[in-house]
Amino acid sequence: MSYRITTYSALQANLSAANTAVRLCRANIGRLPLSDQERDATIDRIRKQIGELETLILELEPPGGKQAAPFIRTRVRKAPPRRRTSTLSDNRT
Repeated sequence: MSYRITTYSALQANLSAANTAVRLCRANIGRLPLSDQERDATIDRIRKQIGELETLILELEPPGGKQAAPFIRTRVRKAPPRRRTSTLSDNRT
């Protein structure tokens, strides 16, 4: 885990490492013999970390919380070919 985030891949690597740490903590948390004071301190720390993650989300979202419309590249379609009127099929001249 790096403390200097300069690229998207570094950000993703740090988020992945954080996810791994959270999963490791969750693995056996129900089996830990925690005192009431330890349990309260752990809950407070988890709430602070959740707050940090929510702040990170706010920093990434555009102002107003609205998502920008995704850029969709569409191909330019050619006009359909003109319909030809055949003098053979309808007997008109």
